[in-house]
Amino acid sequence: MLTEAENERISLVGPGKPMGNLMRRYWHPVAATVELKNSPVKAVKLLGESLVLYRDHRGEIGLLEESCPHRGASLAHGIVENEGIRCPYHGWVYNTRGECIEQPFEQREGVFDDSIKAKSYPVKEAGGLLFAYMGPEPTPLLPHYGPIDQEKELKEINGTSIACNWLQVMENLLDPYHVESLHGRYFEYVLQRKGGNQLEEFKAHYAPQPMKRIRFDLFEGGIVERHMCRSEEDVSWKQGSPTFFPTTTLAGSVSGGSMAVYFVVPLDDSHTWLVVYLARRTADSIAGMSVPFLDVPGTDTAGRFIIDTANGQDHMAVATQGNIARRNLEYLGSSDAGIVLYRNLLMEQMEEVERGKDPMNVRRGSAQAGVSDFPVI
Repeated sequence: MLTEAENERISLVGPGKPMGNLMRRYWHPVAATVELKNSPVKAVKLLGESLVLYRDHRGEIGLLEESCPHRGASLAHGIVENEGIRCPYHGWVYNTRGECIEQPFEQREGVFDDSIKAKSYPVKEAGGLLFAYMGPEPTPLLPHYGPIDQEKELKEINGTSIACNWLQVMENLLDPYHVESLHGRYFEYVLQRKGGNQLEEFKAHYAPQPMKRIRFDLFEGGIVERHMCRSEEDVSWKQGSPTFFPTTTLAGSVSGGSMAVYFVVPLDDSHTWLVVYLARRTADSIAGMSVPFLDVPGTDTAGRFIIDTANGQDHMAVATQGNIARRNLEYLGSSDAGIVLYRNLLMEQMEEVERGKDPMNVRRGSAQAGVSDFPVI
């Protein structure tokens, strides 16, 4: 159980907040690459800041504060041009570095202030995702997780927007027992009430096995979660699922060639984007193919949770805890060992940042480059 002050400290991600300062030391997905093919401008939120993401006619990507520095109109409605984005209100143009390179009326008067600048952030593309970095210089290396850079894998990206704090979504990934309860017992209850043949099919092919043991191990990049259902030869026990600090989890089977990377993206204090990067090994190279993106809802058009899918069940479980879970009122059990370990890591790494040091899993030199995959422990 945390105090109210401790809960606030590990939950809030806005500018100047301790957790916000920690999260700004890492790269976070901000959009799928294909989204800018459908429309070259996208309004996004990240770590409590309203931003605009765009690709100019040269192919360069910019991520700027949404409000135009001139009079505050939204650049999300701007006109994409060869070297930047033009504000719809008065036509001022900002390049990908945030520099104001054109001020139409002011230039006719011979007054051009080249010191005007919109706040801008670096963006990098990897495997069909666009990642943003919002922290101090020098900019760290962008880690490439698991299958993202592999050429002989079929890939797709799913994204779900959830109306709750990011930490609830992250803790759900570090809670193995909920799979047996929420996606097993509760799923059976939902299907039983629906009627039809789905319940028997679920029991025969999809119901999760009861868990005999769970374990969490620290490694240099974060935490490995293990659970055993049948024997110690279970992939889920022998290999486990690593969470690379702070918000990236790998799951699946290395030998089986089917993997998923989960990115938990804090949009603001009460909204989270859960990105699921799916990959399946294939014999053919798919280099050059764009990675499709699907926006997966957790609620229907009436706002009801879609509880007959695992994604919708997770959505229900984390969103019903409230905008920010009241951890000062909870009672933790032995199955919550991973959550306790993760919270302790958050506290420790915030203190590292406050001491002026890099937190764990921030990569600076070429010796630290490469793919972050399943660790051997």
